[in-house]
Amino acid sequence: MNRDEYINSCARYLGRLGHEIRALNAAGRFDINSVTEDFLIPILREMFECPELQNQNEIQQNFPSVDLGCRESKISFQVTTDASSDKVVKTLTKFQEHGLEQVFERVYVLTITEKQASYTAKSLGAAISALPIKFDPATDILDINDIVSRLKGLVTPRLERIEAYLASEFTRRDQHLQFRAQLDKFLEFSQSKIDVEKRSKKYIPNIFVETHKIKEEVRLFTHPLFFFRKVQDALKRVRYSDLNFLLTLGKEPEISLEINSEAVSAAPATFAELWPWLIEVDSAIEKELGKIGPLSWNYEEYGGKYAPTKGDATSWSIVRFRIESIATGLTWLLQDARSLIRLMRNKIFLITSMAGQGKTNFVCDLVDRQFRAFELPCIFIPARELNSYQPRQRLLGFISNNRYAPSFSSIHQYLGFFNEVAGEFGKPFLVVIDGINEVNALDEFNDELKDFCSAVCQYDLIKVVITCRSEFFDEKYSSLLDEPFSDQVHRVMDLRAKMTDASKRRLLRSYLDHFQVTGRLSGAAKAFLQNDLLLLRIFSESHEGQDVGYLSDIYKGDLFEEFLRRKIEVFPERLKAKAFPTLIKIVSSMLEADDFSTISVRNFSDDEKDVVLRLVADDVILRQEITPAGLSSLGELVISFTYDELRDFVIAYSFIQDAGSAETMNRSLSNLSGRPVFEGVYRYTYLLARKLGMKAAIEACEGSDDFVNHYALNVHLVPPNVQNLQDVERLNAILAETAFPDRVRRAAAFLIRRANLAELLNINILIEHLNGLDTADHNDFVRILFTDRNDFALGNWQGRLNQFVEQVCDASADEVSEDRSPEWWAFFLHVSSSAGWFERESAAGLFAKYASHATLNTALRLVEPTKATPVRALIAEIQSPRGK
Repeated sequence: MNRDEYINSCARYLGRLGHEIRALNAAGRFDINSVTEDFLIPILREMFECPELQNQNEIQQNFPSVDLGCRESKISFQVTTDASSDKVVKTLTKFQEHGLEQVFERVYVLTITEKQASYTAKSLGAAISALPIKFDPATDILDINDIVSRLKGLVTPRLERIEAYLASEFTRRDQHLQFRAQLDKFLEFSQSKIDVEKRSKKYIPNIFVETHKIKEEVRLFTHPLFFFRKVQDALKRVRYSDLNFLLTLGKEPEISLEINSEAVSAAPATFAELWPWLIEVDSAIEKELGKIGPLSWNYEEYGGKYAPTKGDATSWSIVRFRIESIATGLTWLLQDARSLIRLMRNKIFLITSMAGQGKTNFVCDLVDRQFRAFELPCIFIPARELNSYQPRQRLLGFISNNRYAPSFSSIHQYLGFFNEVAGEFGKPFLVVIDGINEVNALDEFNDELKDFCSAVCQYDLIKVVITCRSEFFDEKYSSLLDEPFSDQVHRVMDLRAKMTDASKRRLLRSYLDHFQVTGRLSGAAKAFLQNDLLLLRIFSESHEGQDVGYLSDIYKGDLFEEFLRRKIEVFPERLKAKAFPTLIKIVSSMLEADDFSTISVRNFSDDEKDVVLRLVADDVILRQEITPAGLSSLGELVISFTYDELRDFVIAYSFIQDAGSAETMNRSLSNLSGRPVFEGVYRYTYLLARKLGMKAAIEACEGSDDFVNHYALNVHLVPPNVQNLQDVERLNAILAETAFPDRVRRAAAFLIRRANLAELLNINILIEHLNGLDTADHNDFVRILFTDRNDFALGNWQGRLNQFVEQVCDASADEVSEDRSPEWWAFFLHVSSSAGWFERESAAGLFAKYASHATLNTALRLVEPTKATPVRALIAEIQSPRGK
């Protein structure tokens, strides 16, 4: 390119600049003006030979009179869109008032629109006369046309540098405009990733129930400009009136609240206003804590305990405790407000928890619902997809692999771009990286992630949400918390912390609704599923689209078998027959290695590895584990079972398959004795043997020295279709062996829940046992039922029984007639007879009050054969005229 071409190219770019500025100003967009100041610096440096030209606001906020200045050449510029004489006068007057002639020998007024045809105002002449330096309106008031004219006087190397700079900036500007026009399509790419998570069921809409605490935290973090009023609400609760009243009584000086009321009621509308507001309020809170903290119980955190001015005067000793209590509450309020500010200013929201705790569902729900509802720009990155990109450039590769992304070569260019987009939106730009434990090269990616987080922290409007399994984070990524940006990290270590019972019920209902599972679940079955998210997922998938009828209990053996069957059914035909044998091979390898936590699949066939990878991707049956360090482990896939009991079930299945004789089964079980898996494997071996009619395996299990104890622990898992009279005999024997109270309690608790009389093992077994006890044995039996195994005081059982009876006696008519069976009320009569006098009277009154209910009449008939005198006396009292 020759000299004329450089001049023409520069003129076109500068002409476009002037046109865009005029157009944006006409639309009321004046923010372009401040951006233009920095844009012009490289051009003016070359044109006026001022190498140290910089924005004066970087030296001093709200620098007077001039915007740009060079200390070396002593040249300064006022950049403005106002080309009037008044503006020039104002600039020169401030220049003179602030003595800037001591720093600069030349001042130019550069209007980025068009200057006046002439400047002859008398006020301007007066200002020029008062100015201690030379100023000529003809040469020192410039506009874009003057800049273009000056190009002709520059040497070619300077022209070349200016043209290269303008070409680069306008190319970037054009890319930005193009990207801005296609932003919605760029962001849809993230939504497409959410859709993939939906199809794979890693994300199931409508089922995530976050705790209130986590929900509030993530809202503040991701959208601080919308939720900053939470800080104001916290501060409005801080009042010193009660504290000062007590200080006055204690003859101590009052404390004034110095947090600016204007700050508490401020309404920052942009991030440029929000960030300094947060800093100002945080500083004010810190000062308040310095005054209040020494009066609190936690005075050590605030430099020491408050020393009363009157020494240990009586008046102070009277009010001291109350003052400390109030001051402590105030410090909590102030610290809570500071925590909110810290959260809003944080850049990285890190979620770590064990497998199956809902991390993916949490972040997908966040992107799919909250970010979409608030129109927050976001990139969603499933970390497993990063394995397809080059090491050290995985994040860059993923972001650039979007047809609507601008063509940049560094992550900083993208982050700068996203920061500009966020500025235009007035909302943070979010990057969500889900499951960093799924990146194969963990050590290498750890370094890349550190660099990425460090880069993010350099941009005001970009925030990152990261999830990771806690054991992976602790082993491979914990050094993230040692980096300089660690104070910008907010970590959540348990998504299920403090989940209320109402949230658990809502979670259960959401799962069942999503998987279209209908029917009735007993209270015990509901509690079982609500407290085990993985089991809830397995249950829901296993019964998808089914009516389960009434479920009094969850039979895990049947559940695991159905779940595995359904999972394998969707495999490609070539893998279906190999899927379960692959699981058997995994547990066989574990048995051989005597390691039931992890196993390498290095020596598996390609088809077997394919099966493993499909199950790992689902993360319910198998999960990937941390690869051991060292060159020999490079590229190795180490896995474990996500759910330990499912592992035990598969091991038991492998034993059943090989059980040629009772001796073989005994040998297999004996080899596991003392191992953590023994109880689970024994349980499922026996249950599978019962279900499949495997006589050798049944004989081996029932021949164990500790069989009765195992049976008492696991009888609730024996499905109704394999229950037999021998089970009834065993339960009766367990109930009769009061020398083993733990077994008695487990058996009784199991039978109380078994209200379905069509099943062989039901509550009538317990009622018949109670009816057959004499008075002494009856009292001993009730005492065992209400004694906690950890009780040290012998009388604790009585208080526990009395409380139980009182709670039941508060029952309404609906509870009597519908919620409990006659057999349950028969049990209640039995135990009530051993309660205190007041509680027995309450029980008698309850039965007399609802005497017309068939439920209670049936219960009385069920109990009437009892041998125990206290029970007969209670029945007689209920049926007496006084009772009625």
